[in-house]
Amino acid sequence: MNENSQVKTVVEHIKSEYGANPEFLWPDRYPGYAVFRHDNNKKWFALVATISSKSLGLKEDKAIDVINLKFDKNQTYDFAETSDHIFPAYHMNKNNWITILLDGTLPNEMIFNLIEKSFLLSDN
Repeated sequence: MNENSQVKTVVEHIKSEYGANPEFLWPDRYPGYAVFRHDNNKKWFALVATISSKSLGLKEDKAIDVINLKFDKNQTYDFAETSDHIFPAYHMNKNNWITILLDGTLPNEMIFNLIEKSFLLSDN
């Protein structure tokens, strides 16, 4: 997980709003992947990671920061089509998760609203 300003802002928001601290479950293989879980049921509601842009089907091959969030079942592809910065989830169930670029192009408030939705969807 790189420490660009939007990544820092998002991580601080998750910690302060939901009391969830990042868990680095694969420190040797994926040291930049941070999972955030519900305190009550331990289900994931967010994954912040640094991945290759090619993993999302982008042409340029570079390291990018993303957040994976739970989304309405079977609506992820429709939602992803509305933005060049939102994709069907990288490395997760694409029917239930979206991936958002954390490159500063989407407003923090929009990302915070999607984090809240993910948090609520994961709380069952």
